[in-house]
Amino acid sequence: MSDVIALHNGAILEVHDPARCAGQTCCIHAPSNHLMLGFPQHWRSDRQLMERICPHGIGHPDPDDIAFKWRTRGDQFARYEAIHGCDGCCTGGGTDG
Repeated sequence: MSDVIALHNGAILEVHDPARCAGQTCCIHAPSNHLMLGFPQHWRSDRQLMERICPHGIGHPDPDDIAFKWRTRGDQFARYEAIHGCDGCCTGGGTDG
């Protein structure tokens, strides 16, 4: 069985059953307390990547999705997936305007 969630843009996404990630961080069911936690989520189907959209409209890879990719696919894959156009919001140094 899986869950269905609605993302900030109104899209519906079918996700894994919460039992599959029980006891671990998960960008859907149990996000960590990262800097972008309050940013809306956006699923990038072209990259199979969960992003967080900062107040400036930039998509930053969700840290919990990158951590999952690191655990399941390794360091090199996770580093590649973390590459993005960045304004600094994912490190706490975002632009003011």
